[in-house]
Amino acid sequence: MNIKSQKEKCVVIVGAGPAGLAMAKALSGMGFIINIIDPKNKQEIVSPSYDGREIALTHQSQIFMEKLGIWQKIPEKFISYIKKAKVLDDDITESILIGDLIDKGGEIGFLVSNYIIRKASYEALIDSRRKNKDIEFSFSDEVIDVQNFDSFSEVKLRSGNTINAKLVISSDSRFSKIRTLLGIPSDMFDFGRDMLVCSMKHSKTHDRTAWEWFTYGYTLALLPMRKKFDDRQYESSVIVTMTKQEINNLLSLDEESFNQNITQKFKRFFGDMVLTSPCYSYPLVSVYPKKFVADRYVLIGDAAVGMHPVTAHGYNFVLKGIKTLTGLIDEASQTKEDIGSISLLKKYNRRHKAATKPLYLFTKLIIAIFTKEDSSAKKIRKIFIKLGQLPFIQKTFTKLLMKE
Repeated sequence: MNIKSQKEKCVVIVGAGPAGLAMAKALSGMGFIINIIDPKNKQEIVSPSYDGREIALTHQSQIFMEKLGIWQKIPEKFISYIKKAKVLDDDITESILIGDLIDKGGEIGFLVSNYIIRKASYEALIDSRRKNKDIEFSFSDEVIDVQNFDSFSEVKLRSGNTINAKLVISSDSRFSKIRTLLGIPSDMFDFGRDMLVCSMKHSKTHDRTAWEWFTYGYTLALLPMRKKFDDRQYESSVIVTMTKQEINNLLSLDEESFNQNITQKFKRFFGDMVLTSPCYSYPLVSVYPKKFVADRYVLIGDAAVGMHPVTAHGYNFVLKGIKTLTGLIDEASQTKEDIGSISLLKKYNRRHKAATKPLYLFTKLIIAIFTKEDSSAKKIRKIFIKLGQLPFIQKTFTKLLMKE
């Protein structure tokens, strides 16, 4: 198929990660030709590798993933259920408990590995491709230039190919090259920390609770995973946030020393802890562009909102943005309007900002409060924890998580 000749119907999606694949799945069947471009080779997209990252999902996200046909592709054994969340200050006796007031047996959310979501998203998209025959892939290729004209954008690829499209959708990570290419400024904040992630089994129960522990000098998190051992052990995703040098020191330890170090960091709260996966580290950088749109161009996923992982809410924003944009595109296509019009894109910009900016700013505030260690910051931390223990505050947080 000559994609270039189909510019009136063509949509280009830059990035074949969870956001790009879900976006393509949402648009499939609407009458567009959807071209997905990614520098990774086909095998990396078809069979993604474990990367240590576990993704927290709200009920609304689960419902939308089910609507897209993605949730059905995730085997039950890979879905963990979170019934509570607990936030602790350095003093383990003081904490905020979220979700304890919901009905017995309920959960505030779900936990699924990033690579499992990527795999499920691709498989669901291939189902749509077979049915609608409207998906094209450009693997091992990347966008090097975008030129905008009155009725279309010209997308040039490193391979030499050119695609003319009504709309270019960017989901190429929080460090988006296309966002930079088109001159969209961003609020990019480097927290000066790296995050180490791995899976560990432990002898004491996690009680299906997501733990966030702001100790002095580093931050710990433990996300409950589905039990898969027959030796009365539990398994969790473990996250340690420290300076890059400290993370490198952790990574240099032999396995036995690493296990002992993490067990001690958690003050043996979960008993002996033992690695069950490789370790991965990532820099902590949050990103929020000044705007999500330009001429015939729109940002979704981490390219739009790159959250600090403390809220574990990043992918929920990904899906919320896709749902908003898809709804606007569907309305426009039904009335034969231009899906790349700036008036349509500005609607998305307003709605997605309203949905994401408050939590983005609140997260930055929380990180500022809980990572400073001067005496005034410690007092504020104590006050925040005390306020969070009030029943109506806990109930409000729980409702927000349940309803997003």
